Amino acid sequence: MAPRNGTAKDFWAKVSKTDTCWLWIGATNKGYGMVRRREFSKHQVQAHRYAWYLTHGEFPDLFVLHKCDVPNCVNPEHLYLGTH
Repeated sequence: MAPRNGTAKDFWAKVSKTDTCWLWIGATNKGYGMVRRREFSKHQVQAHRYAWYLTHGEFPDLFVLHKCDVPNCVNPEHLYLGTH
């Protein structure tokens, strides 16, 4: 499902890539990147969860965790599923 109120290109435009992490430079809450995607939720979605969706095509039932422990990182290679 393509986002109705934003595109993948719009999302990735708000990312600053470093040598390791891809840092979300848009809105944050407690250090975590936040995006509004009304087709998925009436509320904001954490940017790293949306990055997972863009990469894998679905929102998982599990937590999307960071290997790098950087809350605003959206690098798909740094994300994995877990129970917290």
